[in-house]
Amino acid sequence: MRKILAFLFLGAVLASCGSDYTTDKDEALELKKEQTEELKSYYEEALEIETDFVADEKEILADYGGKEENLIKKAQTKDEDALDALEDLRNLELDKSAALRELDLERVDFDNALRRSISDIKKINDEKDIKSWLKAIEAEDKIQRDLREAHVKKISKLRKD
Repeated sequence: MRKILAFLFLGAVLASCGSDYTTDKDEALELKKEQTEELKSYYEEALEIETDFVADEKEILADYGGKEENLIKKAQTKDEDALDALEDLRNLELDKSAALRELDLERVDFDNALRRSISDIKKINDEKDIKSWLKAIEAEDKIQRDLREAHVKKISKLRKD
């Protein structure tokens, strides 16, 4: 729970940082590389939030055979412990969602400015003049896709365990 609150605070600080729009190809490529590096940290933080959530969820559900449906059945009998556990579980889910949303918000302005920069650079330059630049941007896009796929696999594995 403390980690989630720390992420929310960190997100508020980082979200206040500005965005960088540019029509300079070299600068945009550097920003794209910076974005790739920041994605690594983003996915690490998101995985940590998910990992903490799963651990806390298992702890809450331990008395109910590890299954939410068992907790719900027990809560239907108006059992106070089950109702409290259900409240804890839902609050945990809300905290996780808030932490992940805050983590996403940290990137929004930067990502939008970079996306607009790349789009405008493509529009204001001849394709032949930016051929190698486009290949470099595509290479960064591939790295970012690979990072995302690896993250999704880790999250899937975490949820299966």
